[in-house]
Amino acid sequence: MNCPSASTWFEIPVADFERAVSFWEKTLGVTLKSEQCPTTSMQMAIFPYQSPEGTSGCLIAGTCTPSSNGTAVYLLVKDSLEATMGRAIKNGGKELHPITPLPDPIGRFAVIQDSEGNRVGLHQFPTAT
Repeated sequence: MNCPSASTWFEIPVADFERAVSFWEKTLGVTLKSEQCPTTSMQMAIFPYQSPEGTSGCLIAGTCTPSSNGTAVYLLVKDSLEATMGRAIKNGGKELHPITPLPDPIGRFAVIQDSEGNRVGLHQFPTAT
């Protein structure tokens, strides 16, 4: 199988599962699917994805400690990056890096601290004009 990207899955650790699910659903305007991890019985909330081969990930409780250090995940923003940042801050997030343009055709990004203390990037592709 030819994989279209280098990443396939991510996990964002959470201390308060319900708070984290609420934060990300409100920030990204999506619905996460709550499940139990089949191997550990930990709570998971899975981000939407297009197909079984599409990149996705989850919030997961109990496996790691939330942190602003280490690897950062960048989540796709489908509407305005400004609106998404506003929702993140309104729901308890903090801006760590302002909206910054990237070279064409990569888009723009910003970095927030989520409700659990994780450093998470938000990425928006350029819109067609």
